[in-house]
Amino acid sequence: MAKLKKQDPKVYAAMLGELKRQQEGMELIASENYVSPAVLEALGSVFTNKYSEGLPGKRYYGGQTYTDVVENLAIERAKKLFGAEHVNVQPLSGCPANMIVYSAILKPGDTVLGMDLSHGGHLSHGHPVTLSAKIYRFVRYKTDETGKIDYEQLEKMAIQEKPKLILAGFSAYTRQLDYQKFKDIAQKVGAITMFDIAHIAGLIAGKAIPNPVPYFDVITTTTHKTLRGPRGGMIMCKQQFAEVIDKAVFPGFQGGPHMNNIAALAVALGEALKPSFKVYAKQIIKNAKVLEQELKKYGFKLMFGGTDNHMVLVDVFSSKGITGIEAE
Repeated sequence: MAKLKKQDPKVYAAMLGELKRQQEGMELIASENYVSPAVLEALGSVFTNKYSEGLPGKRYYGGQTYTDVVENLAIERAKKLFGAEHVNVQPLSGCPANMIVYSAILKPGDTVLGMDLSHGGHLSHGHPVTLSAKIYRFVRYKTDETGKIDYEQLEKMAIQEKPKLILAGFSAYTRQLDYQKFKDIAQKVGAITMFDIAHIAGLIAGKAIPNPVPYFDVITTTTHKTLRGPRGGMIMCKQQFAEVIDKAVFPGFQGGPHMNNIAALAVALGEALKPSFKVYAKQIIKNAKVLEQELKKYGFKLMFGGTDNHMVLVDVFSSKGITGIEAE
């Protein structure tokens, strides 16, 4: 960073400070991770300079020889990792990826059955403050007294509401979903299935938890979190949805993709294909289980009773009489 130090010492100092914070602090945010030096190099590469609207082999700007190489690498590696029929690696992040899918397969006013934010869902799954909730009709399912998804109630809601889309996925849910039940319920009411795997994508890629891709019509994800890549988004789908989703990405929702992110994603997906990544993913769950057990020993109440993934949600107020902010 010699050039940065000379040209902008204030930004350089902030970067050094952040590096020190990450190296010496304890990071307990489930949506964050540490990318490899190789991913960082690709992220800060000359691909930052290049506009690449369109898809590999079908661009609107010239000079795309090498952008096509890295985007095709990212696509093929994602297909291999997840067993996906079709992949688009251009979404700028997770929320845009979800909006792109909604716009591709829904019409304004269509009903979507998604998980309630207060029960573990995500803002982009239809929370009233979001743009998607102003366009589509979201009905939100909840967890039961034990904190787990009540599939019987979910089926009743699906039969009553007749959603065009049934959405699985979460931002704060620690238990394994029953993929087959989502698929069965959707088939009963003729709904499309979608799973936002943003939090658990790396655990799936590392074969630490079951792969949902064969069960769902559409899969969205971020590319950071457990997948350990750059901050971005990705959409995987059955071949029948490929064309409408690609068109919804560009020109429907975005302009030029961020090719430096895509190059960095190709590197991260290459890392995820190595045997060492399977060890890494399984170790994440082992660590989470040890944390779960030790917290219980100290009298902490855990939401959902424990964890099947990388997240441990602690009810510090019931356990110790303090707020989450105070605990942090």
